[in-house]
Amino acid sequence: MPVPLHLGLEHPSALWIVAVGFLAFVAGLGVNLYRSRRSETSPDAVSDEESA
Repeated sequence: MPVPLHLGLEHPSALWIVAVGFLAFVAGLGVNLYRSRRSETSPDAVSDEESA
């Protein structure tokens, strides 16, 4: 039985598209981790206990 939907897996650049998307996702996680750790060590950052 043939697949009724076109999945685009036969596209020659499908692997590159997935790889670039994955790298962008990992880069976003890295930036978020860097910013969250930097804000924890910043003397100007307000902790949850101080703001309550």
